[in-house]
Amino acid sequence: MSADWLVEPKVGIGRLEFGLTPDEVAALADVYGSPGPLMKPVGAADLDAMLRDLPDMAEYMSEEDIAALRQAMGGQEDFDQQNLEMNETPILLEYRSGRLDGVTVEARHIETQFANARIFSMAASEVLRICQRANGGTGRYRSNEAAFDNLAVSLYAFSHVSERGEVQAATRNDPDFHARSLTLRREPYRPADELDQFVRASFE
Repeated sequence: MSADWLVEPKVGIGRLEFGLTPDEVAALADVYGSPGPLMKPVGAADLDAMLRDLPDMAEYMSEEDIAALRQAMGGQEDFDQQNLEMNETPILLEYRSGRLDGVTVEARHIETQFANARIFSMAASEVLRICQRANGGTGRYRSNEAAFDNLAVSLYAFSHVSERGEVQAATRNDPDFHARSLTLRREPYRPADELDQFVRASFE
């Protein structure tokens, strides 16, 4: 197994260590791919412009919804995203204040390994079990997202939550199974206004 694809919680994946600058990431292009341009997400100023240009949008949103959205977008000024491209298999990077802060790899990055296992080659239930053990407790689940806060790791399309709040591991027959991905961050993603959307479940 290659150390270049080793997941180390709150540190990074291989040589993509948190704290690197975009130039330092670009120097790793032969391993992880060529960097695309830095992109900023939609910010509060963009929201105001959209509300002016699309008055119907404002009509269907409450003042509370608009205020909450503006507040969430207001925290994005120091946030940038970037894709690394190699063989049409992108890696999504997140930067905060010009430093690498998050990495997302997809199922096509078959080399990705955690706890001595290639996680995209394993049954989803086993991956969830491994993450739960490393997390020291159950994960949080909503829709097709699983979050393990002590690891600052999120998994997508490894699990699904039913309308009744039941959590099940994904199977190869699920339509989004091949879109599985792992996001690793320096700090866990825990927006206060979203925490009540998750349920807890154990895979032990």
